[in-house]
Amino acid sequence: MDIRAFGSVYGQTSVLPYASGFGWNPASGRKNFPTCRAIFIEAKSTSSKDYLTVELSDAPGQQATAINLDGNEVFPLACTALISGSVNGVFVLY
Repeated sequence: MDIRAFGSVYGQTSVLPYASGFGWNPASGRKNFPTCRAIFIEAKSTSSKDYLTVELSDAPGQQATAINLDGNEVFPLACTALISGSVNGVFVLY
């Protein structure tokens, strides 16, 4: 089954482009939102490993923490809240 999106037709196994999103900084505090398709984690300028705590879409009310993140990477992760972290910033992608 083909998927029509963004003026094109994508095969069922194609990776769909991200249409929108928003940025978040851990200093802003917890951010709730409708489920996303992925997050891009922005690395700090230092080589230290960072962490990020999120609430996954399929586990409401439960927190999951990823540690030792290098950053500058897209994670195909469906989450509904960004809770805390030591990363430089996160872009939530839809």
